[in-house]
Amino acid sequence: MPKRVSDEIKAAEQLLSAWLDQNQNAEIVRQAEALPLRRDMETLLTFVRDNKVVGTQANNMPMKAVREVAARFVKPPELEIIIGKHVHPLRSEADVWPLYFIRILAEVGGLLKIGSARRWRLTRKGEKFLSERPMQQLAFLLTTWWFKVDWLVAYPYSGMGDDLPEFFSFFTLEDLLALPAKTRISFEKFADALIEKAGLTWGTQHRSFAPSLLRGSIERMVIRVLTDFGAMEREYREKPLDKITISKLVAFEITPLGRFLLEGVVIVARGMP
Repeated sequence: MPKRVSDEIKAAEQLLSAWLDQNQNAEIVRQAEALPLRRDMETLLTFVRDNKVVGTQANNMPMKAVREVAARFVKPPELEIIIGKHVHPLRSEADVWPLYFIRILAEVGGLLKIGSARRWRLTRKGEKFLSERPMQQLAFLLTTWWFKVDWLVAYPYSGMGDDLPEFFSFFTLEDLLALPAKTRISFEKFADALIEKAGLTWGTQHRSFAPSLLRGSIERMVIRVLTDFGAMEREYREKPLDKITISKLVAFEITPLGRFLLEGVVIVARGMP
């Protein structure tokens, strides 16, 4: 990364830190402290620091380590899928979304240094992260997701193409900040408006299902991720589909913590190169 860009990113992070110092309140801090995503990130970083973790050929965490780390999470994820009478164990870190998600944040955010067939190590930035205040940690992780991670990792289907439309994350931020906190928002209306505004399109396959597939991308890349950050609460409704019943996302609301974090993302955006 060019030194000028690196310096400007560092300046943006300093702006965020100063803004956090001036704008916190006790209830939001308490929520940040208790949030499973933040606590699970500390678990992952501590585990890598204290144990020998050697990456697989695919740059993933070996399954032995996956099982050990996942068992220490606030809400340990399932490591197997049961279909009828058959049990199918998950075979890769990438199949365990709660762990895979925070590992991506840690890697892209510069907290972890990983490598194929090499020992993973905690960076100086990762060591510093462990001593940061909970709100600082959470704001750093969300801005890492917003500006540095390819959101398609949360919805890796070929119909989306190789890249999202330019400025998609900025359009998303703009639309979210236009919504009031603690107010029920129709998911379908929000998703359809964002899809049109950002120019999100589906490829040639399964074109008849494009509207529902694109809404699914918004649910996975935006709503689910922000729920993991404690920034949203979701409302589902049971819907019959053939011979089964599925849960369909119908509405969401932005939490006070979510509004606070999104405003922090804006602070970083203003200081970005």
